[in-house]
Amino acid sequence: MQSPAKGIHSHTKEDAIESDRGERVVAFLRARHPVKTADHVAARANIRLNTVKTWLQRGSAPDADGYTALWLAYGPEFLVAALGLPPSRLPAWLKKALRDQRAAELKAEIAVLEAKLAGVSV
Repeated sequence: MQSPAKGIHSHTKEDAIESDRGERVVAFLRARHPVKTADHVAARANIRLNTVKTWLQRGSAPDADGYTALWLAYGPEFLVAALGLPPSRLPAWLKKALRDQRAAELKAEIAVLEAKLAGVSV
């Protein structure tokens, strides 16, 4: 089989997988930050704004450094979204990390509500 001519890209299974992954990443980021997505992501993950804008405009997947920054910023929830696996196929360590992340989020919400409750006078 001949390789494609210079400047012409072949569409491989890997290209399709990368495209799907990019679309999942973009969907995750837009769901987390529906308004000014690029600004929020760039600030939270410490990634250049133009880089994030490119991902969002093209629906493209980040490089390894981008994935790492996003994972550190958003935790296991981001990794699950990027992988696109059904819950039954997630490894046990990732399921545990998701539970721990959700528990921490709920505890933070409870702390905010308790603080509000403490300030309520009757």
